Amino acid sequence: MTMNDIAERQNTPHFLRLLRARSEIYRRATHLQLVQVTLTVVVPVVMAIVALFMPAIRPLAAAVSVSLTLIDIGFLDRALKRRLKTAALICERFDCDLLKLPWSKFAAGKPLEPEIIAEADRRWPKGDAKLIDWYPAAVGQAPLHLARIICQRTNLWYDAKLRENYSFLLVAGAVAIVLALVAAGLALNLPFTDFVVTVLVPATPVLSWAVRDAFRQRDAADAQKLARAEAEALWELALAGGCGDSECERRSREFQNSIFQRRTSNPLLLPFVYHWLRSGMEIDMNLGAADFLRQVGIAEVNQS
Repeated sequence: MTMNDIAERQNTPHFLRLLRARSEIYRRATHLQLVQVTLTVVVPVVMAIVALFMPAIRPLAAAVSVSLTLIDIGFLDRALKRRLKTAALICERFDCDLLKLPWSKFAAGKPLEPEIIAEADRRWPKGDAKLIDWYPAAVGQAPLHLARIICQRTNLWYDAKLRENYSFLLVAGAVAIVLALVAAGLALNLPFTDFVVTVLVPATPVLSWAVRDAFRQRDAADAQKLARAEAEALWELALAGGCGDSECERRSREFQNSIFQRRTSNPLLLPFVYHWLRSGMEIDMNLGAADFLRQVGIAEVNQS
């Protein structure tokens, strides 16, 4: 039995257009992130290693490292934040239209210009295959005010789980680098001073970036968990009859404000790791939605 049209409408041209535009902006942001990591981490490491064997270029290497840092602070970081804000605005438009929530000028400001969405949509190269059924199709079997909570809770769970797994991989990668360097130093029988200067110092930017980003991802995941707990508390309140349609809509709008703010500020995941981590999570997402629906007496959910 269908009680709302979220499942059907999310796959209509308007919403797929928003998802394509959103995906294209995030794709550009991840490309910029790769440039940022390359210029601020990889290039200084390579130049430091080269400078060990070519002392004459050490002043140049230092000047290049400082220049790249200034470029990152003055241009790359700001450009990345602008793209994250643009993507967050498109996501907000998608959620507000699909979940039938009012747009909050207080939280999000003015909606994005339609020309920006049209341009990003036109340039998205990968089709719609991974954009279909963005939210679990099963939510169509619940009343709108409950389906809305499930979608928001699913959003928070999915993002937190991705970031938890990603932060673990970053820490594991950093530990693997340290162990590999120690093993290389022992194998080459390097004196301690040579080991520090030749191996450890050039690798420090990579290790620093990995650990710092892992902590940022973990902090973002923890914040999402707190918001998810609030969404689950609202769900329990709604089940107990303490939250009618209008009150649930008001509270969902408050959750949406929190979701939007996190979208504008949360750190990105490296694209190849993101695509690897998300495989299989859609199944877990659908099963989670089915479990919530069973709590309102919908025992069988079509997962096809």
